[in-house]
Amino acid sequence: MSYQYIHQSHYGHAGGVHTAKPIMAMDKHGNFFDMKDGKPSVLPIYQTRGGKVFATEYHPSGVSNHAMFEIKGDKIHTTAAHPSHNASSHTFVIKPGEMYT
Repeated sequence: MSYQYIHQSHYGHAGGVHTAKPIMAMDKHGNFFDMKDGKPSVLPIYQTRGGKVFATEYHPSGVSNHAMFEIKGDKIHTTAAHPSHNASSHTFVIKPGEMYT
């Protein structure tokens, strides 16, 4: 299966080169999987609906009735429903087919 990989947007050294591994993978159906031992987990923790990302029953905190994230292009932003909401920045970057960058 082909995945797009989700990377954190900031790594603690602005402008520097990083080799951070992705923290999640997204399949073609918009399901998000945690990365375990360099591979996507079996059960999706998030699911995309209309550009909004909701926690599934497999998420450690359970299902979310409100979107936790919103996808805008290749950026993923938290929503007001997310406990760590930051309106001034995106939290994740989607990198198609890139495991490591």
